[in-house]
Amino acid sequence: MSFSSQIKEKLCKSEYGCMNCAAYELSGALMFGGNIGSDSIKFATENENIAKRITADINTAYGIQVETQVISKVQRIIIDNIYQVENITGGISQSDDIPFSCCRASFVRGAFLGGGSVTDPQKGYHMEFNTKSDEQALRLQKLLKNEGFNSKITYRKGYNVVYIKGSEEIADILGYMGAAQGAFELFSVQIEKEMRNEVNRRVNCENANTNKAAKASSKHLFAIKKIKDAKQWDKLPDVLKEIAILREEYPEDSLKELGEKTNPPIGKSGVNHRLSRLVELAETI
Repeated sequence: MSFSSQIKEKLCKSEYGCMNCAAYELSGALMFGGNIGSDSIKFATENENIAKRITADINTAYGIQVETQVISKVQRIIIDNIYQVENITGGISQSDDIPFSCCRASFVRGAFLGGGSVTDPQKGYHMEFNTKSDEQALRLQKLLKNEGFNSKITYRKGYNVVYIKGSEEIADILGYMGAAQGAFELFSVQIEKEMRNEVNRRVNCENANTNKAAKASSKHLFAIKKIKDAKQWDKLPDVLKEIAILREEYPEDSLKELGEKTNPPIGKSGVNHRLSRLVELAETI
């Protein structure tokens, strides 16, 4: 089951905030995922949980019992009784005339069940609502803005798409719609990804430092060999001989570690100075 389907399954278990929430949730679902005609109302989904939720909305809001037809794994809800159609269409509410916060959340939840999706947070952070017109997209965007959510609109494959980016924004709207567990899962994935990225950054940094140290050590060893081959070793001051011997004996040691082995011990800058002198001398040969 996809992450989006998991979220919708959780949303289908949300409790109504008040006696009007079922009607507003149904409004959102039908406007964004249904087909509302003058003599019939149709809604189709492959998600059994959504089909059950919509039939529950219809029954709770209007006292109408409807049967779900299953054709080729598609759950179809069809209402063609003219009186029932008029009853439901008369109660369809636009997104800009919803008075209560719980009902506005129910409308957005219905819109998501009817025409929404959210990307698996392992792959990215993207939520969207497919709408059927510019007007519908702008109204939803306005509602979301009034509820504190930033969204944008694009046009794709004949649909005006209202979309939200960003892990925190999506987690907040999931919680707002009633999928608190989904928001928690998204935050958990985000934290896990951030920790993994931090580990990778540290490993890459350590590898870069190791490669840099190895390259410097090779340069030192080459200089020492060149000095010895040129029979200039005996002319070196004792402090340079000491650091050269240590570098040959401990080629993987850091400057700090080499400095701790000199007599007396010296700091990184002192070690670096002596090794640099060896390289400079080798370059003159």
